[in-house]
Amino acid sequence: MSLKNTHKHLLHIATDFLTYNRTEQRGILVLCLILLCVGIANTVIPSGTFRKSPDFRAFEMQVIAFESAWQKAADSDSIARTRNYRSFKNNYGKTLWDSSGMKGKPSAPPVMIELNSADTLDLQQLRGIGPGFARRIVQYRERLHGYCDKKQVLEVFGMDTGRYQLIERNLAVNRDSIRPFDLNAVTFKELLRHPYFPFPVTKNIMIYRQKNKMFRSLDELRRVDGITDSLFSRMIIYLRLGP
Repeated sequence: MSLKNTHKHLLHIATDFLTYNRTEQRGILVLCLILLCVGIANTVIPSGTFRKSPDFRAFEMQVIAFESAWQKAADSDSIARTRNYRSFKNNYGKTLWDSSGMKGKPSAPPVMIELNSADTLDLQQLRGIGPGFARRIVQYRERLHGYCDKKQVLEVFGMDTGRYQLIERNLAVNRDSIRPFDLNAVTFKELLRHPYFPFPVTKNIMIYRQKNKMFRSLDELRRVDGITDSLFSRMIIYLRLGP
């Protein structure tokens, strides 16, 4: 193909590409008008949409007023609690010093209950001791023939360490009130009722007494079958020889 023919061919292609019919020309015109309108709109109208910032000043004022009222209430409550605490210390919780530097009169002494003379009403003054417990303490005292140690209250049915610790400081025992048995005159039934004389030991005591006519000393109990040193030390307090 010659150069001239090539040039004509290219010119023909360009003419076909750049030539528009009437419909295409209208479309191009409409597109240009749209682009023009968009450009004008971008120039006249600011880009983006701006919203007015909300006004929080009224809310902030309410918060400040609330905090101020809350602080005043807290200060008033603190002052009232301080006054109440001081009043409590002065009236109940503090032993005041007199002008000479000596302590004032202490509070009233705790209630003291002597176990061998107290009745059920006396015992009910103790913390945690109601009518039922008071009755059991008295009944156990009768079986023992008197308490020799306040710790024996722990042997009362239902008594535990926690309850005993509440009343321990309020208990006292007068051992002169103990009523011991005459070992040579006591009956099998009387001795068996005592908490420290179980059936096998009580039976052996009676057999020993019958064989030997009588006990000549309390130490003879050590010869009785079933009596250990621990049991002997507990029962000897409740025994005597003769009237």
